[in-house]
Amino acid sequence: MRIDKKLILCSILAIAIGIAVIAPLGYLMGAESQNYEKRNEEILAIKPWFKVSIPYASCDPYKSAGNFSTIMDGAMIQIVANFTVTSDALKDTDAQIEYYQFTVSSDEEPIANLGYYVLLEKGCATVGASANGTIWFANGLIYNGPLSNGGQCLNYDVLDRNFTIGFVSSYIFGANKDLPEEVTALRRAQTLCIDVTKICTVTIRGNITITTAASKELLCHIELPKIGDYFVYGNNLEGTLPFPIEAP
Repeated sequence: MRIDKKLILCSILAIAIGIAVIAPLGYLMGAESQNYEKRNEEILAIKPWFKVSIPYASCDPYKSAGNFSTIMDGAMIQIVANFTVTSDALKDTDAQIEYYQFTVSSDEEPIANLGYYVLLEKGCATVGASANGTIWFANGLIYNGPLSNGGQCLNYDVLDRNFTIGFVSSYIFGANKDLPEEVTALRRAQTLCIDVTKICTVTIRGNITITTAASKELLCHIELPKIGDYFVYGNNLEGTLPFPIEAP
């Protein structure tokens, strides 16, 4: 009988301890779930500020350069992209940066990734930017974004149209006939494709900065047919950029 009483007392004690442990865990899990849902709501609330299209792109797989001491051989990729501002840009936000990836592929394989960013601000949210994707903000933040082939900063207060033109380019080369694999792949390709996706979005609200990884949604797709030794898509209109585009 004494053994039975001890067993009953031990069982009651074990149940009590279990309840004491499970209750806080349930509270913490519930709080974590609420925080997770809140983070998801914040991510869903960050909407894109630009739509992307490509009116012109070209590739010269046999682009040579150099001087009397060094001969460089490679391939030149040039892309003209239109970034159209959406109607709800800068709503309850000081600035936003959108980092894009332009993936160049052949009919056989992916070849190269080119990065580009566009920053839109109101007031003086930023104090500086570099072509490689680093942004300096007025609130003291230095954001080292994804490596880019270029980018631009726009001020919404002086923007006189609903779109901006970006020039995305890359010269892939080797010296003394030591060609990178990307150049070899471009030269054996019969068709090129360019797919545009977003890498991430950086939103600035006062001293709060939110970085949101983007989905793999395809924003734009074009195909460059081979014309002779070159690949060309669309038409380049002279005067649309502050510097000339080399025609293949």
